[in-house]
Parts: sequence; structure tokens; C-alpha cells
Amino acid sequence: MSNSDDSKNGGFFNNPTRRVGSGAGAAATIKKGGGDDKPPTNLAETSQNMKSSDINPVTRRVRPSISAEEAASVNTTTNSVNSYHPEFVVGWLVVVNGPGRGMSMPLGYGLNSIGREEEMGVKLDFGDEEISRNGHCQIAYDHKNKKFYIQHGGGQNLTYLEDQPVLSSCELNNNMTISVGSTTLKFIQFCDDGFDWE
Repeated sequence: MSNSDDSKNGGFFNNPTRRVGSGAGAAATIKKGGGDDKPPTNLAETSQNMKSSDINPVTRRVRPSISAEEAASVNTTTNSVNSYHPEFVVGWLVVVNGPGRGMSMPLGYGLNSIGREEEMGVKLDFGDEEISRNGHCQIAYDHKNKKFYIQHGGGQNLTYLEDQPVLSSCELNNNMTISVGSTTLKFIQFCDDGFDWE
């Protein structure tokens, strides 16, 4: 047998190498099977030495005021669903032409990024590879003035609003058509001067 045979001393997986502790002030101990080393006792001290800058607070999304019961219900629903879904729908995008024809995606308060990636606010992953993965364009709902806007998101391909290229922020009105790649979307407005969740 060669010297690299892992069957000796109980085999590779029976004698794992492990690292205990990390960060400044932590004693990193490497232990192999058969050793008498003990794990460090200063793990509590290590956690106390963590800087507050290591903790990233989550940005709270703008939305109408809701009761504690509604907030608990929203949190439960959000945690149980992997894909993005706005808490309060302000409008929709409906695919009227191209891959995914007939599908609809809700829009929420604030900025809604459109692209093929999972984390996009509006995920258009129906097979149109001309749509950028990350931020092809963005649709914003201004809850103070009850208006919608569309802008270019930085993708390689252009976005068209009523067949005109979106090169800067433009106001978006009900029933307008948006073209991204080979896909045509119709914008359906829900919130306006007559109704808003606030």
C-alpha cells in the first residue's frame, strides 16, 4: 500500500481536521485525531470583540402603515415564499407578446428592478435571453405623488416605452406598452389619485 492510503488511522473521514474559532483575538486550534489539544475557551470573548459594523441592518421598504397583526401575517407569508411578492400591489406588468405570454407580475412600493435573476423585483425568466439578468430596467412607484416612472437599469440592451427608447426617467401611464428584448409588457396601473393603500 502507498503512504497516501486513507485507510490507516481510521481513514480520512474518521480523523477530520477542524478549525475552532476565528477573527481577531480568537485562538485558532487545528486538531487531528489522537491529539490531546482542547478547544479554546475564549469563544465568548471572540463574539464580544465583533464590531458593530459587521452587522448589516436590513433596509425597511416603504409601505403603508399596518397593524401588528397584519405585520405578523406579512412576515409569515414573506418567509414562506422564496420569490419576491410585494406586500401591497400598486400595479402589474402583463406579458402580451414573447416568451411567457399571458403571465403577470405585481409591482410594489418604491423601486421594482426588472431582469432574469431570482432576486429581481420583477423576474422575467421565461426564456428571453435578450433581457439582462440584473436590472434591465426599473419601474418606480412614487407614493407621495401617486405616479409611476420607468428608467433604464444599466443593461446592455435598451428598453422601449411605446416604441421610444428609455434613455432617462420617463413617466409611465396606464396601459402603456414596454418592450424588453423580444418581450412586450403592458403596464396596468392600480394605485392612482383615486386610490392608494395609504
